[in-house]
Amino acid sequence: MMDALALDAPCAAGLPVTLAPGVRRLTAPNPGPMTGTGTNTYLVGERELVVLDPGPPSEAHRAAIVAAVGGARVVAVAVTHTHRDHSSLATPLARHFGAPRVGAQPRHGEWHDPGFVADRLAGEGTVLATDAGELVAVATPGHASNHLCWRQPGLGLLYTGDHVLGAVSPVIAPPDGDMGEYLESLARLRAL
Repeated sequence: MMDALALDAPCAAGLPVTLAPGVRRLTAPNPGPMTGTGTNTYLVGERELVVLDPGPPSEAHRAAIVAAVGGARVVAVAVTHTHRDHSSLATPLARHFGAPRVGAQPRHGEWHDPGFVADRLAGEGTVLATDAGELVAVATPGHASNHLCWRQPGLGLLYTGDHVLGAVSPVIAPPDGDMGEYLESLARLRAL
């Protein structure tokens, strides 16, 4: 199954790319040294979907997400963590779609989006149902105290947010980031 997935499809801001059945990626127009080609937003599902990591406060990115969702029902706007480049659009999109914001609260507020307040707290084992299969939360603190990866067991996918990046290592900045927790989290993911 993994051979058929388009996980290496090029990133172009604002253009949805189908990665697998029921999985599309939109890249936000925020390229930079900390964000690479831009923050990735995932639409998981076709008719009943989750918007995962809605991204930075960009009107162009918000409009691209709304257009890509079309007439589907958004069941949740979820985040891997609440750094502003991943969560700033959560509140306006949740309001637009009438969907709950799902994520974990950080232990320390520095670097986090003060506007993100979860309507549904997520932690280890939290399940979000889509018509493309379930998303299951895996607690992966380290880069941020509230970092979650989301597994999609049916397709064998793992949405890693900033926990695992392409060609660079994530920043682990105390007090909210913790290198010991990060290494433990990496070991947990490897075991999956």
